[in-house]
Amino acid sequence: MDSQIIISGGGPIGNYLASNLTGCSVQIMEEHSEIGKPVQCTGLVHPRVIELANAEESVLNAIKGFRLFFPDGRMVEVKTDETKAVVIDRCRFDNICCGGAKKAGATINTDSKILNFKRENNELIVNHLTNGKKSEIKTNLLIGADGYKSHVGNCAGLGCAKEIVRGIQADLEITMPDQNIVEVYVGKEVAPGFFAWILPCGEFTRVGVGISKGNGIPSKYLDRLIEKRGFGEINRSQIYSGVIPIGYPKSTYADNIMIVGDAAAQTKPLSGGGLYTGLQCAKYAAETALDAIDSNNYSAAFLSAYEDKWRSEIGKELDRGMIVRKIFTGMSDKKLDEAGKLLDKPEAKEILATGDIDYPSRLARPMLKAVPSLMKLAPGALKTLLLGR
Repeated sequence: MDSQIIISGGGPIGNYLASNLTGCSVQIMEEHSEIGKPVQCTGLVHPRVIELANAEESVLNAIKGFRLFFPDGRMVEVKTDETKAVVIDRCRFDNICCGGAKKAGATINTDSKILNFKRENNELIVNHLTNGKKSEIKTNLLIGADGYKSHVGNCAGLGCAKEIVRGIQADLEITMPDQNIVEVYVGKEVAPGFFAWILPCGEFTRVGVGISKGNGIPSKYLDRLIEKRGFGEINRSQIYSGVIPIGYPKSTYADNIMIVGDAAAQTKPLSGGGLYTGLQCAKYAAETALDAIDSNNYSAAFLSAYEDKWRSEIGKELDRGMIVRKIFTGMSDKKLDEAGKLLDKPEAKEILATGDIDYPSRLARPMLKAVPSLMKLAPGALKTLLLGR
């Protein structure tokens, strides 16, 4: 059955996109047999994400502060009275987004994978495999919300993420005494190129590690952290793994094509979070898609409005995040310890307490004003960050 819009990927971004396409003929092609599985997300988001998706039912816990552990053992603790983030049941969240897509009239096809496509006049002929049977469908617009390896983006020649981070996490059957505090660990020995986390989720605790490419197997670092934290004998009820794409590609659109979410590496470079950024970009993809239908124009030139919109909204934050990430990954453990010493001051903690996990770069100017000696850690890059280039 032909469709005006086909979305490859039935995760939260693809489904949220579809929920904003009321009045269109939309089909979602999801390669897995069940929406929301497998889970490949830590599940820590700002409350605005819950508001965007109307997903209050997915919230497990509220986070109001953090403990940041440095290689030398220093711990910097920041507590607030404000909910800074919430922990969500990601499977439940995905299914709520899926419900929104269905309500908007989208057709959800599970066990469905796009194989290839070709252009014919102003349309695409999309070959797909659904429930083991090959078929083809015509569409005006194909949107890839199909994850970091985006088959749609690759076939359209849109390029790939600048780098990837491999992650693994385990749900442990233990309840943390302090439910409002997330623990974060940095250093080459614990999580080279990224960080590790211990996240209270009510009746269980999620422990995870991310590492950059070329640093071995993530599970080795996870096992080491679990042992170090004294959780070695605790049962692991579930284990998840995944890949975080960092650094968006050269383009997120082509004739009859757009890509969004992890497919477009629209993730925050410092934390790897992609739900807020992906949902925002999905909103703009939907706006552009509706305009394309109204104008009967699916050319790359017309669809470029999508990239203009999302870059205007979050592009600067992602670019600044890449600068901060470059500073972070270039720091030795000794440098990280120096940073920890400087951040372990009342004036620095006061600034950290105002942070927003979706816009971390906004802390740069006030932090460097409060603790100017931080500038010596990476003067060139921090100057660029302050100048906004």
